[in-house]
Amino acid sequence: MKLPRAALAQWLSFDKENWTLIGKDTDSMSTSMNPDIEQKQNVIGETITEHKGFKPELAVDSYAARTEDAIYKNLLDITMNRKFDDESTTAFLLEGVLDEAVAESDNKTLLGQGWLEEVTVVPQEYGGGMEAFGIPFNVSPKGGGRTKGSVSVTKRVPTFTPGAEANTPETASAASQTESKTAGTAGK
Repeated sequence: MKLPRAALAQWLSFDKENWTLIGKDTDSMSTSMNPDIEQKQNVIGETITEHKGFKPELAVDSYAARTEDAIYKNLLDITMNRKFDDESTTAFLLEGVLDEAVAESDNKTLLGQGWLEEVTVVPQEYGGGMEAFGIPFNVSPKGGGRTKGSVSVTKRVPTFTPGAEANTPETASAASQTESKTAGTAGK
């Protein structure tokens, strides 16, 4: 099944309780993985590739400030007061891969896999054109790792459960296949 881009939902929070679904003001938003790869050739003519990890960054290039967004006051404070201290710029990014577009959660609860991590939020500029007061920003992991779990989404609001498997059609199908294989070996 080909997933729509809207099946990848990304939320930002400064308190892990009040989340803002980001991406409303753009038709394209990606996380640059920025892989740290080094290729060397040894004396016997072999090419050695050393992969040292990633330095991901999510660029939210067209965030229109909305007073109702949970992140608005923090972004405004960081931007207008030129804050760069850890306490002010630390937030949490929750990413969910759902089976349907996140907008479908307006009518039903969606389930999927989720990843939560502590991040640094850095505004890039502010102002913009006549359509809105923009505060584009970048989101970079702090390096403490990601917590994998499941996410359920109702009316675009996420609930994250660390370490849990999402009860999606794929996991349900895999579980039933495992159960039927186990049942077939019982008593042998």
